[in-house]
Amino acid sequence: MNTDTVAANALIRAAIGNAAVESYGLSHQILILEFRDDKPADHLLSLGEIKVSSNVVVDEGLILNEEERVLLLFSKVNLRSVTEVHCDDEANLTISFDNGVQLHFSGRSHDGYEPWQLGRALDEGGYLVIAQDGGGYAIWDCTQEETH
Repeated sequence: MNTDTVAANALIRAAIGNAAVESYGLSHQILILEFRDDKPADHLLSLGEIKVSSNVVVDEGLILNEEERVLLLFSKVNLRSVTEVHCDDEANLTISFDNGVQLHFSGRSHDGYEPWQLGRALDEGGYLVIAQDGGGYAIWDCTQEETH
């Protein structure tokens, strides 16, 4: 496992490993999942143009576009707690929840840009993990900085 993958995993596990989905939806036409824990600021997962899959089967009889299908999957994890989260060297992200649902976020974007990013406001002792298309991570971590 690459060193940036190890660092990304450590940070995202510490960040949302004990959090729950607070809300989901669209923000400025970007799919988001918002996680809440016992800290004052929430964690925000923003998705680029990527494939989202799950162990939950969406009824083929429903006529849904891709965005609607993903929002339906997100509804299955609303207010559910994260039980496991990890990413790999190809920037794929998997999040498992306490109801058995797993969401898989591709590390490849359709447009060649960042597939996903997870973070909390840096000015509040936060962090930011940006997945690079096809592998690698850009990481900013202010969680260990002392405030005076």
